[in-house]
Amino acid sequence: MALPGFAGPRRQTIQDLEPGTTQEVSSRCPNESIYILNCKDCTVNINNRTAKISAENCTNVTIRVKLSPLTSFCEILNSDTVHLHLEEGVSISTMMVDQADNITIHVVNSQEQLEKVWWHKVSNVQVECGGVYHLLDKVEGHNKIQIFQHVCKPLPDGTFSKEPVLRENGYPTTEAEKVAHDAIQREYERKMAEMLLKEIKLEKKK
Repeated sequence: MALPGFAGPRRQTIQDLEPGTTQEVSSRCPNESIYILNCKDCTVNINNRTAKISAENCTNVTIRVKLSPLTSFCEILNSDTVHLHLEEGVSISTMMVDQADNITIHVVNSQEQLEKVWWHKVSNVQVECGGVYHLLDKVEGHNKIQIFQHVCKPLPDGTFSKEPVLRENGYPTTEAEKVAHDAIQREYERKMAEMLLKEIKLEKKK
């Protein structure tokens, strides 16, 4: 149930655009997602803030984003040849590319605009920044068809650090994130044990 005065999640679908079309899209409210489906040989300009952006079953489509999504999440699924342009100031914390080929993410500043890129069963996924292209889906020693891979936040020199992704209780994570999470969990358990011991001692004193 939505809170009073706040509408629940919504989705606006942009579907089956005619080849050669340029579609101007504006969300009706910030918590509305934009879903681009079955489009070919066209351009979609997203002009205001949305909850998230998804593109599926698209071919030769250009998507231009003028404001950061509310969730800072964007995904491209089952598509071929998609150009995603993030205008200056637009940031995406989680970018997901799944079963897609020839995907290019165009940015002005990769370190400020991209935090994580996840991909699975892809080929030729790259980031273009200032005319320089960085191929993301080539990770030596790992079979990209079988596992997710994780591109960490772009480094200051413009390159990207890359890690294979683990599955922890069904959720994707990296080795570094798992180690950090386990350390936090151990510290939490230690503090809880200390609190319990103090309570036992206080009970014995009564």
